[in-house]
Parts: sequence; structure tokens; C-alpha cells
Amino acid sequence: MMRNIRLPLLLFVFSCIFFAGCSASRQSIVLVKMIKAQEDYFSKEAIPGFDRENHAKTTVVHYENPSDLETELGQRAGHVSLVKIPFEKSKALIKKHLLMPLDSILTADEIKNFRAKYMLTSLGTYDDKQYLVPRKFETRIMVYCKSKVADAISRWANFKDAIDADMKKINGYGLPSTYVLEEDPNKWDFFDVYVVGWIWAHTPYDGKILPRIGHRGKRYSGTSLRIIDRVFQCNGDSSQVLSMKGNAVADAFMWEAAYATSVYNKRMWEESWGGMEIWKAFKEGEVFCAFMTQVDCFFIHGTGQDGLDGFLNDPNDMAVATMPQGCSIILDANGSILREGKKSVTTGGWWWGIPVNTPNPRLSWELASYVTGTKSQIQDCSRFGMIPVRKEILSDMSMMFGGGWITNIYETSFRQLMYNKYTVIPGDVHFEEIGNVYLDAWYDIVVKKNWARSGEYPQWQYIQELLDSKYVPKAAEILAK
Repeated sequence: MMRNIRLPLLLFVFSCIFFAGCSASRQSIVLVKMIKAQEDYFSKEAIPGFDRENHAKTTVVHYENPSDLETELGQRAGHVSLVKIPFEKSKALIKKHLLMPLDSILTADEIKNFRAKYMLTSLGTYDDKQYLVPRKFETRIMVYCKSKVADAISRWANFKDAIDADMKKINGYGLPSTYVLEEDPNKWDFFDVYVVGWIWAHTPYDGKILPRIGHRGKRYSGTSLRIIDRVFQCNGDSSQVLSMKGNAVADAFMWEAAYATSVYNKRMWEESWGGMEIWKAFKEGEVFCAFMTQVDCFFIHGTGQDGLDGFLNDPNDMAVATMPQGCSIILDANGSILREGKKSVTTGGWWWGIPVNTPNPRLSWELASYVTGTKSQIQDCSRFGMIPVRKEILSDMSMMFGGGWITNIYETSFRQLMYNKYTVIPGDVHFEEIGNVYLDAWYDIVVKKNWARSGEYPQWQYIQELLDSKYVPKAAEILAK
């Protein structure tokens, strides 16, 4: 009799222990940094769907500063199943052994299948191991007002001589000898941006005459990345970006200085513009062209849901194009561009990583798969302007998003990604510090107009010498740590 009672009792105790352990391993935290509307969707719609299907309990926790990710992971060690990581922080976390390689969770066939489904997975590898699952890709594209570009093109012939004379004060020659303003912004180079910006800056709109091109001017990574993008456009590579040496770096700062003389809206540094300030400047008619991410495009145009109401009186006037081709502002004796550049800027974005001490590695992988699945991707992309990471979505975006402005943003972004190829920020652990040196140099050269030995116009030789004497040593000191 006692044996008959003990056996069920023991089975009950063991089952309680088993299911308690199982339950504990299915409770976890996801660390995220998202805009509020997107985080609300993620925590209230995406995660509950996963939990129901997988009998899990997942809590979404917001973190504010990517620089604090190591601390965040340390404080929650053993409880985090997934962490959303900006591309520029990913290599540092991997090198410090804070993330688990997918190879230790998945079979060889599963890894092969994963790489077949997602774009650019090689960017998430280190030492031949796959560490990261792409959440979204990010790149800059050019955003502009169609009507204002058309107006500038119609005025170009009347302004040509004056623009040529101003450019001659900067590069000693003027516009390239064979220069013609391209009507298609997808065919623009840096000279076209200057020409259109110059026309806008000398034409009254709504009773005001002012420069109407802008980009981020706040002292943060969004601004430094824009300058570093320009280095890549000027044919620089990662070693030049890190060292701050070479013609590409000098060309990038020379163009920034040239734009600051007449085509950049000065509010961008006077008011420390971030993304939201640029959206508002479009609304106020103070900016007609900027270089923005896809999420920025969605905010500027507006979708009518998730709090994205738009910043344009006429959303149909917004258009996008691939980034302008880089080049040197310096010309040769025949008036030809001395150094041709590229349309490539950095491909960045955000990844999902699995912490090395995750409570349930397989469940973490299932969660990463779920939130990057086709259904989730279509929701994220159509509502929040994310570039898809799954190949089947990228293969037919017009079918997925119904044509129109959303499809145009994605198709333009995808063309830009193809121009970028494998152009990414350098994987050096000191990159963030190097970015701060770029900010120091930009504020010095562009904002404070420390761009010439004498006179009011930028001088390429002076800028190069200033970089070599003041900023190259700072970069070298950081890299030697």
C-alpha cells in the first residue's frame, strides 16, 4: 500500500521539479532599443504571439544607450535570451565573448538554411562563425522635394555663371569643364548637390532666401557617420577612416566646408540637429534635400498609423534617390575631376545576438527566427520603414508593399545596398572614439570655419595639413591603446 502511494507521489514531485525547471528556462528578457511606436508593437503584438506558440514568458526591457550594453548584459546575466545590437557595437561584444555563436546551437544544415534565407549574413560573422541574426539593414539615401529640384533645374541656365564663379573661389577652376546639371538625382555627384543647393540658397521661397540642404549636426554618432560616409564616397577605405590619413579624408572635409559656405542650412549646427529636427525643417520649408535613413523617410512622409503622421504639406512631393557619387572638389588643368569617387556609403543597421549565458539557447534561436520571420518582417517594414533582411521579401517588394512611395523607398534603398556592397564601419573596438575625433574635426573645420590660412573660402591644402597635424595624431593615439 505504501509503495502504491509513494510511487505516484515521487512521480508528482519529479514532474514538479521538471516542469519548474522547464518553465524557468522559458522565462527570459529581450533587451531592445527602438522608437516608442515600434517598441509598443514589438512588446504588445510580436512577443505575445511568440509566447503563445512556444509556451514561453518573454519580457521586453528597453535600454537607452548602446554604449552601456556590456553593463546591461552583465547585470542581467543568465536571464537575457536576445539582445538588439547596433552594427557598430556588434564586433566589440563578440570579441569580448559576450555573444554565443549560432554554430553552437544549430546544425550545419540549419546554418546553411539560415544563410540561404537572409541577406548579407556574412556581415554577422567573426572568425568564420555566425554570431548575428540580421534584424534590419540601414543605409542613407537622398531625400528631396520633387518640385524644388524641378525648379532648380529650370533656373540652372540663369545661375550657371554665378555658380561657376563661386566654385572658382573654392577650387581655383570652377565647375568641371564638361559639367551639366543632371535632371535625374540618381545620377548626381557632389558638384550637382552644390549647384542645386546654391540655386535654392539664392532663390526666394515663401518670402525667404536661405540655404536649404542639411544633415545631422548634433554631436553624436549620427553626424560622425555622415562624415565617414563621405570619406567612403571619396574612395576611402577602412584603414583611411581609422587613421584619418589620405586624400579621401581631406576631400570629405573639403566638401563639407564648401557646402557650409553657401548651401548648408546653418541651423543644423546652431541648433544641433538630429533626425527629428530635419523632419521639422522639411515641414517648415527650411530643408529641401537631406541624407537620411529609411525610418527617417517614413517619418517625413507619414503613414497615418503608429503615430507617423508626416511632416510635409504635400507628401507626394517627397522623392528619394541613391546617394550622390563622391569625387574630389579639386580639378586638373583641363577641368576634369582629379579623383573620381563612388556612390558607396556604409551599410549598418541592427542585429539580434544571443548572449553567451542565455537561459535556453534553442529557445533564443526560435525567438530570433520568429521576430525576423516573413510575417513579422512585413509588419515591421510596412509600418516602420525597415529594409527587409529576408530574400523572399526583397525579391518582390512591389507585391509585398503594393507599389507607391513605400515600394520606391525600398527599391531605392536596395539599389543603394548594392552600391555599398560590403562597405561597413571598421570593426575596430576603438571606432566610437575615432568617431568623436571626426566630430571634433568637423566642428573645428566646418562650424568654426577653420578651413583656410587666410580668406573666407576653404583651401584643400590647409585642411589636409590641419588634419595631419592635429587630428591624425589623435587617431593614432586611440588606435595604439
